[in-house]
Amino acid sequence: MKSFYTIILSKLFFSLLLSLGVIYLSLSHFNWMSFWGFLNIPASDPFSDFKALNIFLEYKNNGFDPYFKNPISDPIHSVLIYPSIWLDIFDYLNLEKDLNFKIATFLILFVYFFVLIDLFLRIESKSTKFLFIIFFFSTSNFLLIERLNIEIILFCLIYFSIINKGFLKRFFFYTLALILKIFPIFSIFIFIEKKNNFCIVLFFSIIYIFILRDEISLIKNNIIEYALIFAYGTLSISKAIYFYSTKLNLFINNENYFFFKNLLIVGVGFLSVIVIFLGFRLNKKKISSVITFNEIMLLSGGGIYIGTFIFSANIDYRLVFLILTIPYIFKEGSKNLVLFYSICLIACFNSLVFEGGNSYSTIYFIIGSLIYLMKFFILFFNCYFFGKICSKFVNININFLGKT
Repeated sequence: MKSFYTIILSKLFFSLLLSLGVIYLSLSHFNWMSFWGFLNIPASDPFSDFKALNIFLEYKNNGFDPYFKNPISDPIHSVLIYPSIWLDIFDYLNLEKDLNFKIATFLILFVYFFVLIDLFLRIESKSTKFLFIIFFFSTSNFLLIERLNIEIILFCLIYFSIINKGFLKRFFFYTLALILKIFPIFSIFIFIEKKNNFCIVLFFSIIYIFILRDEISLIKNNIIEYALIFAYGTLSISKAIYFYSTKLNLFINNENYFFFKNLLIVGVGFLSVIVIFLGFRLNKKKISSVITFNEIMLLSGGGIYIGTFIFSANIDYRLVFLILTIPYIFKEGSKNLVLFYSICLIACFNSLVFEGGNSYSTIYFIIGSLIYLMKFFILFFNCYFFGKICSKFVNININFLGKT
């Protein structure tokens, strides 16, 4: 019992220390810019992504639609890419006041650091702990903290959903994450252990998406297709190909880009489904009624990576969800696969290091292609193990993949 309280107090102490340190750093613009610049992070105003929601709330209060550009648009945060409920939250909590904003920022950072420490302590393997530490000191995590993107909040909610075994608690945190941003729906397979529960959650998710369909369409139109090394997803790839094609006068242009982009989504989605079915078929075993903690983490973290890779363009701070996949893959994968997966993760976690210079130079093209190739390997590894886990809980005969 004494050891239990010691662990809790340690979690609270280090979470408090780290969060207060970041808040203290944000009080000085010079120190903020110098610190993150030293770590190779392109710093802006402290917590700029989270603070931008106040900008969109101001647009709304001035009679403008934040989903469309308006005469007073911020040059960086010109259109809203989040569900409008965020504006209601900021309005209700009065986060335009500096003190309220600082308190909210501190609480978010405190919970995030607490979650990371808690996850670290749950990990048993030393090699897994080592890779986890590498993520903590990666440019992806530093950028996530510096911008205070809402991915931090969503990651914490998904984690709370994972560690709570009761259906109602798990459903509560999942639902909250889904309401705050749509992509947590890709973590829905954490409910796969019990079919009735899964169907309930799936039905609710579909109904919610249907109700929010118009807003989702506006958000989809506002997504920036980042053609950068420190981004991932089919829309990032399609936009990068488009830029090179127009620069070199090749076949992809303004007239056929929309078709090409959607063709790439279908193609990557089809390949991902094939690999999932492959993992499902090659590991088909007797149906189980028990799901492990590591399996739930891969279904959530891997599911989010797979879904967002296929359908969106994503800055690499969203790779935070991949740390949930490490314990399972390290335990189930072969030694060579684990080594290769680790190399890919380390490179991708720190992809911001490779950004910069002439985007059309040969060296930029080679480095960018290698990083994106690693992200494809990560995608297909997760697809395979995703299918492997699902094979324990789903009884489907798939004969075209070679087994009978």
